[in-house]
Amino acid sequence: MLSQQAQILLIDDDADVLDAYTMLLNQAGYQVQACNNPLKAQEMLGEEWPGIVISDVCMPGCSGIELMALLLAHDACLPVLLITGHGDVPMAVEAVKKGAWDFLQKPVNPAQLLEQVANALAQRRSYIARRRWQQEQLQSNLIGRSEWVKQLRVRLQQVAETDLAVYLQGELGVGRTLAARYLHRMSHRSEQPLIVGELTPGGEAPLEQWIEQVSGGTLILRHLEHLSITQQARLIQLQGQDPLPFRLIGIGTSPLVELAAGHTLLPDFYYCFAMTQIACLPLSLRPDDIEPLFRHYLQQACLRLNHPLPDLPAELIKRLVKRVWPNNVRELANAAELFAVGVMPLAETANPLLHGSDPAPLDQRIEDYERQIITEALNLHQGRINEVSEYLHIPRKKLYLRMKKYDLDKQHYR
Repeated sequence: MLSQQAQILLIDDDADVLDAYTMLLNQAGYQVQACNNPLKAQEMLGEEWPGIVISDVCMPGCSGIELMALLLAHDACLPVLLITGHGDVPMAVEAVKKGAWDFLQKPVNPAQLLEQVANALAQRRSYIARRRWQQEQLQSNLIGRSEWVKQLRVRLQQVAETDLAVYLQGELGVGRTLAARYLHRMSHRSEQPLIVGELTPGGEAPLEQWIEQVSGGTLILRHLEHLSITQQARLIQLQGQDPLPFRLIGIGTSPLVELAAGHTLLPDFYYCFAMTQIACLPLSLRPDDIEPLFRHYLQQACLRLNHPLPDLPAELIKRLVKRVWPNNVRELANAAELFAVGVMPLAETANPLLHGSDPAPLDQRIEDYERQIITEALNLHQGRINEVSEYLHIPRKKLYLRMKKYDLDKQHYR
C-alpha cells in the first residue's frame, strides 16, 4: 500500500525507464513509488490516495489501458497519465475518451511530462480536499450512528459529483429537505442560487418564476406529486438540455414507482429520477440515531438560548429511544429545545386529536420498507433478477419468495 507521502505511482516493466522517470520526477520535488508489475499496482492504491498514476501502455500480462480501466473502476476521478509508443497513439486517444487524464508519446519530452504531472496533481489534490470537506460537512450535520445514516452520507457524496435529478422520499420530518440542501452545498453549483418551491394540491405553483430565479443553481420541489402534467412536461424538456440549466431535486412522501403506477407522474418524468431515488427512514426504523440527534439539538438549543447544557440520565435516554416520534426528527428537535429550558419532553402526543390513529406496528413498517427496497432495486436493474440478487446480497430463490410475498413482478420493471 502506498503511503500518503507518495505523490506518483510510476508503472513500467522496463527497469531502466523506471529509473530515468523516477530520477526526473524526484529532481522536480515529487515523491515517486516505482512498480514494474502492473498486476500489483491496483493493490498499492488506498482509499482517496492524493496522488496520480503514470503508466506505460505496452506491458506483458496487463496493458496500461487495461490497468487504467481497473483503477478507474475503483476510483473514477484518479488521474492516469499514459505513455505510449508511436504505434499505440490511436489506442491512447481512445483511452483518453474512456477516462485517461492524457497521454505522452515516446520519447517523452521532460518539460511536457512535468507540466502534465503538475496539472494532474493540482486537480487531484483539489478533488481530495473537496471530498474530505464534504465528509466533514455530512458528519457534522447529518447526525446519527445507524447504518442507514452512514450509507446516506456516502450516497449523497457520490450523487453530489453528478448533475442528475434526485428524489428524496420519506415521512414528514425525516430530514429530506436538509439532505437536499447539503446535496446542493456539496455540488459544483454551491455558489449558484438555491430555490425551495412548495407545491400544493390543485395550486398553480410559479414554476416558470422559480426556473428563472434558479438559473445555474438547484431547484428543490417539495411535494413533487402535486406538479401538473404541463409542469412535468416543462421540467422534462429542461432536464433534456445539455448542459443542464439547473439541478432538480424532488421531495415527496410516496415512492415514485407508486406515483407513476397511479398515473400521477408522466413516465418520462419518472425516469428523470429513476436511478437516484433515496429513501429517508423514519426514526422508528433507526432508533440508534435518536440519542445522538437529541444531544445534537439539545446542544444547539443551549448555545442559542445561552443555557447550560443539562445532563442526560441513562433512564431518560432509554425513554427517548422507546418513545414514538410521529413527526420524526423535527419533533425530536422540538423536544430537545423544550428540555433545554427545563421542560420534560416525554409526555406522549400533547394533542391526541393530531394523531387520531395509532402508528403502524413495527413489523408492518419493516415490511413496507423491505418492499420499497426491492422495488427500487428492480427498477434500478430493470427487472434483471441476477443483478438485483447480487445488488441486494440475497439468493435468487429468497428474492423470488420476497417478490411473491409483495406481489412484485419483474416484467413490470423492464
